[in-house]
Amino acid sequence: MKKTLLSMIFASAFSIGAIAGNAEVFNLDEQEINTEFAQLNELEQFVTENEGITLSEISAENPLLANVSNSSDILGVLSTLGEPPFGVPSMLWGFCFGIAGVALVYFVADDRDETKKAFIGCAISAGLYIVFWVVYVLVLGNAFWFVG
Repeated sequence: MKKTLLSMIFASAFSIGAIAGNAEVFNLDEQEINTEFAQLNELEQFVTENEGITLSEISAENPLLANVSNSSDILGVLSTLGEPPFGVPSMLWGFCFGIAGVALVYFVADDRDETKKAFIGCAISAGLYIVFWVVYVLVLGNAFWFVG
């Protein structure tokens, strides 16, 4: 019962934070979108007219490149690896939610090390659960021997 209540509290906290913090994401400015696509279309036309030209050959002062960023930086792409899902450590996902937490980390983080951490958290949780019940049975199960 406590575990169910705790997971419901976590779920509601995450959903309330997501709704409250991202309201401006859904506001669309169609004029800005059309302007961006127009600039992209101009750049595409320039590249098709000058076949074989590279980004480094186009001068930085060219107005077509004003809003273009070089996103081919491999270190920038790889820097996102190793981040736990939703900012919560992967071990806690496995510890609190068991196999469901491991599955969540596996599908969201898409990182083998993070999934391994979640699995370790799940194993620790299962181990503590087993130790608790063994001690419980040994202490309370043998308590009737001392009643006399």
